[in-house]
Amino acid sequence: MECVYPSKVREWVGAGKQPASRRDSVIASSQRGKQASPSQGLAVSPWSGDDLRFFHHFLVVARPHLPFGSEVTWATEVPRYAHEYPHLMHAILALGATHYSLVSPNGSEYAPTAIIHRGKALKALSAAIAKGPECTKTDMDVILATCYALVFQAYHMHDGLVDFAVMVRGCGIITNCIFDKYQTSQLFHLQTEEEAVEVVTFLAEEPVGSQLQIDSLLAAIDSLQPLFQSTIHHRFYHALRVTLAALAISNRTAFANLTKIYAVWYEAENREFLMFIAPANHVSRALFMYFLAMELFMQPVYIRLRELSGTTFLNTDTVVPQWADSIYRELPASMQELVALPMQIIAADGASKRIVRGTRSEGFPNLHAEFFDMETSAWLGCAKAGEVRVLE
Repeated sequence: MECVYPSKVREWVGAGKQPASRRDSVIASSQRGKQASPSQGLAVSPWSGDDLRFFHHFLVVARPHLPFGSEVTWATEVPRYAHEYPHLMHAILALGATHYSLVSPNGSEYAPTAIIHRGKALKALSAAIAKGPECTKTDMDVILATCYALVFQAYHMHDGLVDFAVMVRGCGIITNCIFDKYQTSQLFHLQTEEEAVEVVTFLAEEPVGSQLQIDSLLAAIDSLQPLFQSTIHHRFYHALRVTLAALAISNRTAFANLTKIYAVWYEAENREFLMFIAPANHVSRALFMYFLAMELFMQPVYIRLRELSGTTFLNTDTVVPQWADSIYRELPASMQELVALPMQIIAADGASKRIVRGTRSEGFPNLHAEFFDMETSAWLGCAKAGEVRVLE
């Protein structure tokens, strides 16, 4: 049997020719297969040459580095389950394609494919979760791997903030389910919040931000308190405030408190979380502005953690400025005043990075909403549009 590889004309390096269509690749593979064995044609693979490129890119430079202690697992164990679990395969391809679209020349042409894979991953994930108690230990591990891959993909999407929060919530919920039912994972080295904090004792004791700047942010976030409408607003505020204050103490303390923010998301009841992330919930959006300011301060810490994980990676420009700009523009003018400080900090940082590195603001189009599977997100606290009304 002759191995058939995609034509070199599909490579983005070099000649600058127009890439062949996916249909051309399938036809070429079919014809070559017939030549190799006249009596029996090759089965046509459901994966394209681009998909193989994305899978390879994921393995080499785009795979997740969480949970801590499981970095090697993403290269050696997780991929071998992909052919059995469509949700994992599509999540891997979605992450690989998204990252590839941001770091390669003319990468924007691959962005729609990344979103299509994300949609397929979410749809298959919904079916997997629907098995409920019938899920085996392996099923649960692979569902968790899918959630992690989709978290990392969302963090590269310029409109992925809500997706990020939803999938972080998913990771927390599934991890708790695995702990409750099996006490351990056969795929990942899962840890409690306390154990995860112990892992990062190597982080520097120096502050992440200046005391003056942090004090200003604390005073600004306090001004939002009279607007809180729900218990989750108060919990999110307190977790944010503690973490912001920790930025002036040390890298380690800030990271330790960061887990408290994520806990607010995955410990919330479904309906409560749904209302929390609803587009009309301007108070939540305002609080997210302070979360994004904190994320900006934490970027050097995240990079350091990835370096120390031993995994090879390529940095991409942070999406924080794009997420913040989107929130700010949609807030009422009266509330824009209450988030002016975090917006100024984020905008100044984003401007400095554009001067140094340039920008790829058009590199990833706003398409994810077209493919977002609402049934999948129901178990995470999302519902179909229009089912819940949130007071403005």
